[in-house]
Amino acid sequence: MMNVRVVVTKYGGPEALEIVDEPLRRPQRDEVRVRVQSAGVALADIMRREGKYPNSPATPFTPGYDAVGIVDDLGEDVLHVQKGDRVAVFYNGTGGYAAYVYAKADELYPVPAQIDSSAASAVILNYVTAYQMLHRLASVSVGDRILIHGASGGTGTALLELGRLAGAQMIGTASAAKHDIVTRYGAIPIDYRTEDFVKIVREKTPEGVDAVFDPIGGNNWERSFQTLSTDGRFVGYGYTSVLGQSYSGGWANDWANIQDKKMTPEGNPAYMYSSTMLRKEQPNWFREDLAHVFDLLAKGHINPVIAARIPLREAVQAHKLLETSLLAGKIVLISS
Repeated sequence: MMNVRVVVTKYGGPEALEIVDEPLRRPQRDEVRVRVQSAGVALADIMRREGKYPNSPATPFTPGYDAVGIVDDLGEDVLHVQKGDRVAVFYNGTGGYAAYVYAKADELYPVPAQIDSSAASAVILNYVTAYQMLHRLASVSVGDRILIHGASGGTGTALLELGRLAGAQMIGTASAAKHDIVTRYGAIPIDYRTEDFVKIVREKTPEGVDAVFDPIGGNNWERSFQTLSTDGRFVGYGYTSVLGQSYSGGWANDWANIQDKKMTPEGNPAYMYSSTMLRKEQPNWFREDLAHVFDLLAKGHINPVIAARIPLREAVQAHKLLETSLLAGKIVLISS
């Protein structure tokens, strides 16, 4: 039997992704092999491919935070799962883009049988990220006013849907073509290309917003600080402004500075969110929060926006689509 993996052979554009066919190996002790049905594509995958993510893995590597599939084989001393079990696998940013993946016990999570595999892949990273930022960090409650940047993306739509469930009053930045996605969740849209979001937010909420969620970085972070109320909380969870640039500008220093001080220059509480770091610090939170998100999905309380389902061997196309920002929601890779 053969495996198919997507490999970043060198830092660069989508052409740096190569498809590798290789023999399957048996799982090692305390390890399981999972036949993948679907895997999520994230902007952080592109940042790692370009070598702009902090401590980007050395090439060659296989990108991908997550995969959903069926347990196919067991290593020795594996007692917690059985062949045929449906599971999600969550890695620390690398490993998911493959037809078969290998995982340890702490990387496996049960998936309810009634959940579609693509929908499961669409919520593992994005909805847990959104849930933890809303509730574990920013403590958003009913009536809070929140500003969501990149509101039409995978995590942005998750923030909109979970923010609506939390009873928040929402404003979302997105291109004009995607404003229908923002309004669908009851949020006020702002066209980040043609409108000044600071000015509009201050007009609509003169006292400022209670929380901002910003994956963009750079000058956008500085402007986001200006929209906060006296007690408003800032949550940064990415630095996508460096994508496609030849010079990344030392953005990791900006991140580390806020992370260390835990406040904005104006003195507002500030948090830097990393799913990998928070899972390391609070491993039970991720397991609890993913189980909660899966429960919401199984009961029909959330319905993730899936932008496209793309065959694993066409991962280059998936990255190109994500980079163009033409699609709304989550791109999922499908393994045949």
